[in-house]
Amino acid sequence: MSAIVDIIVPVFGMVLAGWVIGRSKLLSPEGLRGFTAVTFYALFPALLFRSMAKVRLETLEPQVLLAFFSGVMILYGILMMLGRIQGLRLGDRAMFALSGSFSNGVGIGIPFISYGFGEQGLVPLLMIISVHSLILLTFTCFLMEMDGAGGRHGNVWKRLGGAALSMLKHPVIPAIFAGLLWGEITAHTSLATPAVIDRILQAFAAAAPPCGLIMVGASLAHVGLKGHWQPAAVASFFKLAILPVLVWTIGRYVFPLDPLWLNVATLNAALPAGANVYLIAQMYGVGVARATNAVVISTAASVFTLSVALLLLGVQAR
Repeated sequence: MSAIVDIIVPVFGMVLAGWVIGRSKLLSPEGLRGFTAVTFYALFPALLFRSMAKVRLETLEPQVLLAFFSGVMILYGILMMLGRIQGLRLGDRAMFALSGSFSNGVGIGIPFISYGFGEQGLVPLLMIISVHSLILLTFTCFLMEMDGAGGRHGNVWKRLGGAALSMLKHPVIPAIFAGLLWGEITAHTSLATPAVIDRILQAFAAAAPPCGLIMVGASLAHVGLKGHWQPAAVASFFKLAILPVLVWTIGRYVFPLDPLWLNVATLNAALPAGANVYLIAQMYGVGVARATNAVVISTAASVFTLSVALLLLGVQAR
């Protein structure tokens, strides 16, 4: 129960504060875009760089990627089949599947895991984040293109390559690999991060989790529910209840993980749908209402499902 009080309440308390700020006149849509840019391009990269700079390559467990993405792709396939039964087109099925399988690993995941497990918990999370968007968003865009949703915009493979490249340029990804590289350099040489630079990075890193959570809440305030919510509720159920069970089972019995890594992978699977879901929907003009509702509904419901996950996993507050 202490984990719920010490992790869930601060995390979603700040999301709620962000929602209140977003609903007020304190933060306009233009102001939110600026706040989001500062959070993603300055604060989160500082946190990720400092965290990964302390990691040695030999301590990484690549099987966490197999465990996590095996569960994700199994669920993705199940949701694609459900969408086919409902008579949805390929593009709509892809958005339905993405809504039920794509985790908000950055905006909510990084603060949630850092509050629950500290910097050691961020290592497996950041390994997943480093390829999460590249795998899921590129595959979904491919299905969208196959459905003809983006055919009018030019060469399919050129668009897919551009999408993959833009994901690799996301500020979070270079920070992860730069920190890992710098950590290896400092471990084998006499080089070190200058103390004054590290203090600046430390200050930015400390601000990243609360600012990220406020950003999520404010974004939800500006998005809101749209249209019919039932299909989004179904996707949210699979995202919050089925995916964590799949990932835990695979990480426990198929690709056995260290307990800490298993807990982080499972909790990442239990996170609500990320904002990239409705951004992809808006980009293609497919399933926008369903995707938007999935993000809103899953974020609200995750207050309860993450609490249950913490209790079942036996996570103790730090």
